[in-house]
Amino acid sequence: MSRYVTLLLLYTVCSGELIRPKDGQELHYVHVLFEWDQEPDILYYQLELLNLNSNETVIFDSLKTNLYIDRSSIIWDRIYQWRVRAINQQNEYGNWIGPSIFITTESKLRNVNSTIYQDSLIQPGLTIFGGPNPMRHSVVVDREGKEIWNDGEFSFKINHVDEYGAIYGNSDDLYPDRTASKINYDMEFLWSSEQEVDPHDIRETPRETYLTLRNIFSNGPIPSNISKTDEFRDLGFLADDTTNEFPWFAQEIIEFDHNNDIIWSWNPFDHFSLDDHDRHGHTWQDAFIAMKYDWTHSNSIYFDDNESAIYLSSRHLSRISKIDYPSGDIIYNISLPLPYIVSGDSGIGNDLLFNFQHHVQRIDNGNFTLFDNGNISDQIFDHGHRISRAIEFEVIGDTVCNMIWSYSLPTNLYGRAGGSVQVLNNNNRLIYTRGNSFGGVNNPTIIEIKDDHTMVWKLTAPRYYAWYRAFRIPSIHPDAFSVIVDPFSSINLNNAEVNGVIIDPDGIITISIINESGYSQPYFYKIKDDRGWIQPVTGTNTIGPWQHLDIQLELSSTQGRRLPYSNLEIIVTPIKHSYAKKQKTYMLFDRSNFIESDIDSQMLVSGLDNIPNPFNPTTNIKYDLFKSGHIKITIYDIMGRHIRVLFDGIQNAGSKSIIWNSNDNAGLPIGTGLYIYTIEAGSDIKRGKMLLLK
Repeated sequence: MSRYVTLLLLYTVCSGELIRPKDGQELHYVHVLFEWDQEPDILYYQLELLNLNSNETVIFDSLKTNLYIDRSSIIWDRIYQWRVRAINQQNEYGNWIGPSIFITTESKLRNVNSTIYQDSLIQPGLTIFGGPNPMRHSVVVDREGKEIWNDGEFSFKINHVDEYGAIYGNSDDLYPDRTASKINYDMEFLWSSEQEVDPHDIRETPRETYLTLRNIFSNGPIPSNISKTDEFRDLGFLADDTTNEFPWFAQEIIEFDHNNDIIWSWNPFDHFSLDDHDRHGHTWQDAFIAMKYDWTHSNSIYFDDNESAIYLSSRHLSRISKIDYPSGDIIYNISLPLPYIVSGDSGIGNDLLFNFQHHVQRIDNGNFTLFDNGNISDQIFDHGHRISRAIEFEVIGDTVCNMIWSYSLPTNLYGRAGGSVQVLNNNNRLIYTRGNSFGGVNNPTIIEIKDDHTMVWKLTAPRYYAWYRAFRIPSIHPDAFSVIVDPFSSINLNNAEVNGVIIDPDGIITISIINESGYSQPYFYKIKDDRGWIQPVTGTNTIGPWQHLDIQLELSSTQGRRLPYSNLEIIVTPIKHSYAKKQKTYMLFDRSNFIESDIDSQMLVSGLDNIPNPFNPTTNIKYDLFKSGHIKITIYDIMGRHIRVLFDGIQNAGSKSIIWNSNDNAGLPIGTGLYIYTIEAGSDIKRGKMLLLK
């Protein structure tokens, strides 16, 4: 580290503005993330929140960073105003930043009941779930059943939350384009299929591709020995087990790239035998009504990148298939034995006896979990009842299956459709069942149980709800993070106050990246300046929940560090939430070569550049303004003729940029040629050249 005093002048992003929520934004959550620009010389921040419906004010004091998530003060269907001010090292209040207004939308969940049996044993966090009834929806609740987030008007049904907090599912909004989607908690659609696909599951691979399902049709036979055989024959079908006379459909696996092109697919008609189909459940009765046979009803995908394999749950075949990727070869099928599945005895895991299952997952210990709906469990087991189970099993060497753990739900919580199992960090299990054992009446229930089957928490809802899956999550806003420069102060430059970082002779510059979420997140960062005054820093680090990474900047040699400045750029990208990237730009001065009084009071503009140059059709004109005041930017042709006034008004000190689209004052495009731009600030005039090539 240099022994010289170094000055970092912050501009553009640290202009004293409120960042989130955006002014006028409608929020679908009541755990609200507040973010604002870093202020200089702070001891801490104070945030004032005003409920405009009730005129009640809440003050949040002693906030040490410029991001705060309030989890207790905000309720649904209200209008709020907020503002922030800094308290400096002398315990003096600064000016208020703001105010800004946001709105919380209406809650969606009604009449849910939460029961806490053993509070200390509950896995901390929130619970997210969703389903098709009373309309497609998703919500988040806390352990008391208080609604924290909902999908608003987007009719979104959640399928999956990954280890970084990204949400996947399907939406009726813009149907059918969003039948496979990735969203964030602000209901921004980060990826959508842009075509109709099956709504049961979607998974993102480490390559940023998306695996989902899509219906595919072919003809197949009608069995000769099912309850509906004679009725099919009355309609003119042969129903002889061999004649391919009836429309069958299954779900192919398709892989989209980020541009929505299908880059890989897997067709079950090419890999499964038509001899394998359900003869003991409800599927052929449904086929007689619909006049098409839902053969596989695949409903769950798990992609294992380490094995390069896909695990597929085919519900109507009571089968889990391990599929080699990308060859598509079946490595094994876990299946019911004969007489339930014709080729069942050639599969593995015949004694697991799960049937009509949902939600296959591979967990951290290498085992698998699934929700065994048990639609034909009354035929398979001696108990004579339809019973749903949550199970965990292992597969050894792709040949042997062993049951590791199981939990049989009471008969009133048998769920013939939907259902999920999640192993939590404390080894509890979160289990969702639709609970529709009696005449199809729903009793949707989410329970958390210990490994020994002791129940610690339960959530129930009225019968008009039907959900699909449920997950325990540590927090919403997995994209929340701060970037803080320390130390950060205010100096006087040309009789104007400028925010910056002043380093003592033996001090250091520290850039802190603070993960403000409950998820471990990988961050990519790049820190450099354009004149080589600091050693460039590039890296990727995973930061734990609510932890931080401190990066100390090392200065290069003092040679070449002269007036007026260097530009320092800090880019931080949360890799799994890249839309939340932060990019900060600084002006870098060396105090050893810089005394405030040395700057000519008439030198107000510096650092002219335009990128790209040559350009077509737009270029970005950049400049640095040392003092706030009136600025005029004008474009001329090479003959000195007036072409365009780009800006004529007041600007604050700092680094600025403006885009020219190669149009004149009338909005008409101009021709190829060399053009001059001038920037006037008081008596200081700077000029630059740029070449338009068409």
